[in-house]
Parts: sequence; structure tokens; C-alpha cells
Amino acid sequence: MLKVLVIGTGGLARELTSYFAEDYQLVEIVGFSSTNLDEHGQFNLPGAFFAGEVTPDTVGTSQAVIAIGNPRVKRAISEKLRAAGFSFPTLVHPSSVVSSSALLSEGVVVSPNCTVSPRVQLGNFCYLNFCCGVGHDAVVGAYSQVNPGCQLGGFVTIGEGSLVGSGSTILQGISVGREATIASGSVVFTRVADGATMMGNPAKRMRALETQ
Repeated sequence: MLKVLVIGTGGLARELTSYFAEDYQLVEIVGFSSTNLDEHGQFNLPGAFFAGEVTPDTVGTSQAVIAIGNPRVKRAISEKLRAAGFSFPTLVHPSSVVSSSALLSEGVVVSPNCTVSPRVQLGNFCYLNFCCGVGHDAVVGAYSQVNPGCQLGGFVTIGEGSLVGSGSTILQGISVGREATIASGSVVFTRVADGATMMGNPAKRMRALETQ
């Protein structure tokens, strides 16, 4: 069984633990690394807790899974861990359907009950939470987070480091820029610029919510 270190102890990490380690026993979690010193014990998470710097030698495995939703934080942590000697497995839950022609890159996580259609490309560290659908020929950029219940149409492009909120729908052929945010429940009919925050049905740009 694959031994992994989980990065994070928040809700996403606890979901991943339930799906991949407890219910299906697809991985063995040797421990967790987090800046939060309380959650590991508070939620009775398995394995050891590692505060501060970690290396493959100190944790007992070179395989790490990043369970952090914020794309910018995820990018920074992945680069630091790679420099320390870690590798990043791709995890796909058995309840999900992934086309044989789909391309899943390093560190991708596909949670339960997702559908990944033909010729989809999921970039490094892309995280699909539960019950997502990704239509044919779609591209989801590296470090992006796609939250529960999202539906991405065919030929959709999601730029690197974007966040797609729960229950959102992005219509076929739409392009979403880098580091964009799609608010929960939004329906996107038009192109989304880099760094834009979109909200509503139909989704409109909310400049007041954007940060530089």
C-alpha cells in the first residue's frame, strides 16, 4: 500500500482521509503536516503530526498529497516539498469514472463520484472534489481547485491557479483565465479574464471582491 504524508489538516484533508484511507484503504497515511497545531488531535486524524520543516527521511515516505484548497498556497507548498525531495502521486477514487484518454498529471486528486470525460487534461495538483463532471476535451490548469458538484462543459479551459466554487456550471467552450475565482452556484456563459471574480446566474464580474 502506498504510504503518504498529507499536507493540511483542515476540511479538505479530513475528506481525503475518509475517502482514500479509511473507507477504501487505498493509501496508508503516515501522518500530517500543517501550520495548525490543534486540528490533528482535535479531529483524531491517523498517523503522526509533523510541525515545521519535513523531509522524506523525517516522515518515512517520499510521497506527499496536498489537501489544501487555496491554489496559491498549494503552489508554494508543492515547490517547497519538491525541493525537499518529495514526489506527488495521482489519486483517483474507485467510484469515479475517468476516461482512458484523459491525462492526469502529477499530484492530481479525483474525489468520489466524479466523471472525467475523453481527452480531458488535468494539470499538476488539480483537485476535483466530490460529484464533479468534466466534459470532453476540457483543460483544468495546474493548482486549480474544483469544488463539489461543479459541471464543466466540453472544451472548457480553466487557467492555472483558479478556484471554481461548489455547484458552479461553466458552459461548453468557455475559457476561464489564470487565478480566477468562480463563486459557488455561478453559471458562466462568457469568457473570464485573468484574476477575475465571477458571481451569479448569469455570472458577472465582481471587481470589489478582487485582490491584487
